[in-house]
Amino acid sequence: MNRLMAGLIAALWLVPTVSFAKGPEALTDLNQALEQAKKEKKLLFIQFGREACENCQALRGYIRDGSLRLFKTAFVYVDLNCDDRKVNQQFREKFKVKGTMLPFVVVASPDGEQLAARTGYGSPDDYEKLIRSAKKDKK
Repeated sequence: MNRLMAGLIAALWLVPTVSFAKGPEALTDLNQALEQAKKEKKLLFIQFGREACENCQALRGYIRDGSLRLFKTAFVYVDLNCDDRKVNQQFREKFKVKGTMLPFVVVASPDGEQLAARTGYGSPDDYEKLIRSAKKDKK
Protein backbone atom coordinates (compact mmCIF):
# COMPACT_ATOMS: atom_id res chain seq x y z
CA MET A 1 0.00 0.00 0.00
CA ASN A 2 2.85 2.40 0.82
CA ARG A 3 4.43 1.75 -2.59
CA LEU A 4 1.13 2.46 -4.29
CA MET A 5 0.73 5.77 -2.45
CA ALA A 6 4.33 6.73 -3.17
CA GLY A 7 3.78 5.93 -6.85
CA LEU A 8 0.61 8.03 -7.01
CA ILE A 9 2.30 10.97 -5.31
CA ALA A 10 5.28 10.73 -7.67
CA ALA A 11 2.95 10.57 -10.68
CA LEU A 12 1.13 13.71 -9.57
CA TRP A 13 4.42 15.61 -9.55
CA LEU A 14 4.93 14.68 -13.20
CA VAL A 15 1.47 15.78 -14.41
CA PRO A 16 1.71 19.18 -16.11
CA THR A 17 -0.26 21.95 -14.50
CA VAL A 18 -3.24 23.00 -16.58
CA SER A 19 -4.43 26.58 -16.34
CA PHE A 20 -7.88 27.66 -17.41
CA ALA A 21 -7.96 31.39 -18.05
CA LYS A 22 -11.35 32.88 -17.39
CA GLY A 23 -10.72 36.31 -18.83
CA PRO A 24 -9.79 37.34 -22.34
CA GLU A 25 -6.18 37.70 -23.41
CA ALA A 26 -5.03 41.32 -23.19
CA LEU A 27 -3.91 43.18 -26.28
CA THR A 28 -1.15 45.75 -25.78
CA ASP A 29 -1.46 47.62 -29.07
CA LEU A 30 -4.27 50.20 -29.15
CA ASN A 31 -4.48 50.38 -32.95
CA GLN A 32 -4.71 46.60 -33.23
CA ALA A 33 -7.40 46.56 -30.53
CA LEU A 34 -9.41 49.29 -32.25
CA GLU A 35 -9.28 47.38 -35.56
CA GLN A 36 -10.27 44.12 -33.90
CA ALA A 37 -13.18 45.70 -31.97
CA LYS A 38 -14.53 47.31 -35.12
CA LYS A 39 -14.15 44.14 -37.20
CA GLU A 40 -15.72 41.91 -34.52
CA LYS A 41 -18.28 44.50 -33.33
CA LYS A 42 -17.12 44.24 -29.70
CA LEU A 43 -16.79 46.79 -26.93
CA LEU A 44 -13.30 47.79 -25.85
CA PHE A 45 -12.29 47.51 -22.20
CA ILE A 46 -9.08 49.51 -21.93
CA GLN A 47 -6.84 49.50 -18.88
CA PHE A 48 -4.14 52.19 -18.91
CA GLY A 49 -1.63 51.67 -16.10
CA ARG A 50 1.73 50.25 -15.14
CA GLU A 51 3.14 46.95 -14.01
CA ALA A 52 4.21 48.25 -10.57
CA CYS A 53 0.76 49.69 -9.76
CA GLU A 54 -1.13 47.70 -7.11
CA ASN A 55 -4.50 49.00 -8.35
CA CYS A 56 -3.61 47.91 -11.89
CA GLN A 57 -2.55 44.47 -10.63
CA ALA A 58 -5.82 44.14 -8.73
CA LEU A 59 -7.81 44.83 -11.90
CA ARG A 60 -5.72 42.33 -13.88
CA GLY A 61 -6.40 39.79 -11.13
CA TYR A 62 -10.17 40.38 -11.31
CA ILE A 63 -10.09 39.74 -15.04
CA ARG A 64 -7.79 36.74 -14.79
CA ASP A 65 -9.80 34.99 -12.04
CA GLY A 66 -13.18 35.84 -13.54
CA SER A 67 -14.34 38.16 -10.74
CA LEU A 68 -14.82 40.75 -13.49
CA ARG A 69 -16.47 39.02 -16.43
CA LEU A 70 -15.14 40.38 -19.70
CA PHE A 71 -16.62 37.80 -22.02
CA LYS A 72 -14.50 37.16 -25.10
CA THR A 73 -17.63 37.28 -27.21
CA ALA A 74 -18.41 40.85 -26.12
CA PHE A 75 -15.10 42.58 -25.34
CA VAL A 76 -11.66 43.30 -26.66
CA TYR A 77 -9.49 43.69 -23.55
CA VAL A 78 -6.60 46.12 -23.85
CA ASP A 79 -3.86 46.59 -21.23
CA LEU A 80 -1.71 49.62 -22.06
CA ASN A 81 1.56 50.64 -20.41
CA CYS A 82 1.38 54.31 -19.41
CA ASP A 83 5.18 54.48 -19.10
CA ASP A 84 5.62 54.00 -22.85
CA ARG A 85 5.66 57.54 -24.30
CA LYS A 86 4.13 56.60 -27.63
CA VAL A 87 1.35 54.58 -25.98
CA ASN A 88 0.74 57.36 -23.45
CA GLN A 89 0.38 59.99 -26.18
CA GLN A 90 -1.84 57.76 -28.30
CA PHE A 91 -4.15 56.97 -25.36
CA ARG A 92 -4.44 60.60 -24.26
CA GLU A 93 -5.19 61.80 -27.81
CA LYS A 94 -8.02 59.29 -28.15
CA PHE A 95 -9.54 59.16 -24.63
CA LYS A 96 -10.22 61.60 -21.80
CA VAL A 97 -10.25 60.30 -18.24
CA LYS A 98 -10.74 62.62 -15.28
CA GLY A 99 -8.64 61.80 -12.23
CA THR A 100 -5.06 61.12 -11.28
CA MET A 101 -5.05 57.57 -9.86
CA LEU A 102 -4.11 54.52 -11.91
CA PRO A 103 -5.50 52.60 -13.59
CA PHE A 104 -7.41 54.72 -16.06
CA VAL A 105 -10.17 52.53 -17.48
CA VAL A 106 -12.20 53.28 -20.58
CA VAL A 107 -15.08 51.34 -22.07
CA ALA A 108 -15.42 52.27 -25.74
CA SER A 109 -17.75 51.35 -28.58
CA PRO A 110 -16.56 49.13 -31.43
CA ASP A 111 -15.69 52.27 -33.42
CA GLY A 112 -13.52 53.59 -30.56
CA GLU A 113 -15.94 56.17 -29.11
CA GLN A 114 -15.46 56.56 -25.36
CA LEU A 115 -18.66 55.52 -23.59
CA ALA A 116 -17.57 55.48 -19.94
CA ALA A 117 -14.41 55.98 -17.91
CA ARG A 118 -13.10 55.84 -14.37
CA THR A 119 -9.82 56.17 -12.54
CA GLY A 120 -8.23 54.55 -9.50
CA TYR A 121 -8.94 51.44 -7.50
CA GLY A 122 -12.24 49.69 -8.06
CA SER A 123 -13.92 46.49 -7.02
CA PRO A 124 -15.31 44.05 -9.59
CA ASP A 125 -18.75 45.57 -8.86
CA ASP A 126 -17.42 49.06 -9.64
CA TYR A 127 -16.17 47.89 -13.03
CA GLU A 128 -19.44 46.03 -13.72
CA LYS A 129 -21.30 49.31 -13.05
CA LEU A 130 -18.96 51.10 -15.46
CA ILE A 131 -19.72 48.52 -18.14
CA ARG A 132 -23.48 48.77 -17.56
CA SER A 133 -23.20 52.56 -17.79
CA ALA A 134 -21.33 52.26 -21.10
CA LYS A 135 -23.91 49.87 -22.51
CA LYS A 136 -26.71 52.33 -21.63
CA ASP A 137 -24.84 55.14 -23.40
CA LYS A 138 -24.32 52.91 -26.45
CA LYS A 139 -28.08 52.56 -27.04
